[in-house]
Amino acid sequence: MKINNRKEIALAMYGFFLLLVLDILFLIFAKQFIVVSKAVLYSTSLLILLFCVWRLAMLKTFSLEVSEHILSVKYEHPLSHIHHPVLEVPLQKVLFFKVEKGIVNYFMVININTKRGMRSFYYRIGNLPEKNTEKLENISNFIKRSRMKFEDQL
Repeated sequence: MKINNRKEIALAMYGFFLLLVLDILFLIFAKQFIVVSKAVLYSTSLLILLFCVWRLAMLKTFSLEVSEHILSVKYEHPLSHIHHPVLEVPLQKVLFFKVEKGIVNYFMVININTKRGMRSFYYRIGNLPEKNTEKLENISNFIKRSRMKFEDQL
């Protein structure tokens, strides 16, 4: 099973690019039609530009892949297409898998069993459509079943 938020990040990226274009157009036409000091106009435009560039740089596409034996979490920037594996762990080591809804974003919590004890990982998933939240619930149930099967084999 594979889940990603590529479409939502692409929409956000296009929205920020549109905001950049509107900011530049506003800067060009505001000098002629609005009576505002240049310092206020340029500082406002610069703040909007910096905000958009910062948000574009911070965008990450989240990808969760669960196969029969491995759980893999990857991030990539929408413009680079280089996958950065963040976590790859055998399913038998996963103790707990949960998706929590924050104020704006979803967060994924994964607890794994290591030689030094239990270790927790928190990942920001971003916005997810309802079908992906259902898939995440199915993945959580799949991990629980595979964990039970592994414990029964021991």
